[in-house]
Amino acid sequence: MNVLNGAIRRTGLLVAVLAVGASMLLGGCNDDKKKLDAATQESSELREKNASLEAQVGEKNQRIAELEGKLSTMQTAPIQPGDGGDGPVTKGRSGRTASNSGGDDGDFKKGRSGRPTATISGDVLFASGQATLKPDAKKALDKLAGEIKRKYKNEDVRIEGYTDSDPIKKSKWASNEALSKARAEAVRKYLVGKGISEGRVEAVGMGSADPKATKALSRRVEIVIVN
Repeated sequence: MNVLNGAIRRTGLLVAVLAVGASMLLGGCNDDKKKLDAATQESSELREKNASLEAQVGEKNQRIAELEGKLSTMQTAPIQPGDGGDGPVTKGRSGRTASNSGGDDGDFKKGRSGRPTATISGDVLFASGQATLKPDAKKALDKLAGEIKRKYKNEDVRIEGYTDSDPIKKSKWASNEALSKARAEAVRKYLVGKGISEGRVEAVGMGSADPKATKALSRRVEIVIVN
C-alpha cells in the first residue's frame, strides 16, 4: 500500500512538473509571438515612413528641376536692348540693334568658336530623357529657322546636342552621347522641314562635354553657323 501511495505521489509530482514546463513553454511561445507581432508592426511603420520620405524627395527634385529649367531659359535667352548686357548697344549692318559683346544681332551670338551660335535650353525643347520636341519648342525653332534663311542662307549649320553628366538609368538611350545625338537629330529634321537645305545641316551628339555652371544649363542644343 505504501508502495502504491508512493507511486501515486511520484506520478502526481511528475504531472505537476510537466504542467509547469508546458505552461512555461506556452508562455515563451506567447512572448515570441508578441515580439514577432511588434517587429512586424514596426517594419510596416518604417516602410510607410520611407515611402513618404521618398515621395517628398521626389517632389523636391521635381521642383529643383523646374527652377533650374526656368533659370536656364532666362540665362540662354537673347539679350535685348536695355536688359543690362555687356557693352553699349549699337546698330548692326541690318539696322537691328545688337550688343557689341554679342558679335551678331538677333538670336545668334558669337560663340566660343567665334561663329554665330544660338543656344536653346534642353528643358525647353525636350522632356526629361526624351528626344521628341515639345509643342512649345517649335515656336522657338520656327524663329531660328526664319533667321537662318534670312541671314545665313548660304552657310552650313551644325546642331550640337548636350546633356548633363548624370548617367542614364531609365531611358532607351544607352548613353548621354546617344541621347544628345538623338536630340540634335530631332532639331535637324525640324529645321529641314522648315525649308533649310538638308545638305547644309548636320547633327552631332556632344553628350556631357563642355558642362556649364548647372545641370540645367548643361542640357542644351547649340545651333552653330559653320561658315
